[in-house]
Amino acid sequence: MKTIVMVINAIILFSGCSVKMAAQKEGTTTQELRGCATDGCLQAKGCILLGTRETEEGIIKTYKFIQKRGSTARAVMHGILDVATLGLWEVAGTPIEGAQEKKFAVIDVLMNEQGVIKRIMASE
Repeated sequence: MKTIVMVINAIILFSGCSVKMAAQKEGTTTQELRGCATDGCLQAKGCILLGTRETEEGIIKTYKFIQKRGSTARAVMHGILDVATLGLWEVAGTPIEGAQEKKFAVIDVLMNEQGVIKRIMASE
């Protein structure tokens, strides 16, 4: 009986790593950035300035940002697999979630001289 309690405690203690990793939501989408009106808003949402150039239309700034990731459904799936396999899923699930790469996207932002965003375009 003592062994069973120790095993259950170990499962509870060590399970959940892949669940936590899958549930962590970070990054943003181009659609969310389209709601911004200024530079500061873009930077607050995690955009990093790569460069600036002037055109006839105005100033174009190029930013990169981390694309949104994290999924409640994936976290639930990891949790179910943890319970179904009595914690053994963590041996495979944690490295799988750890291997998920951050994906970056690049946008071009057309601004007027006052720094107000006129248009956000997905960069090629």
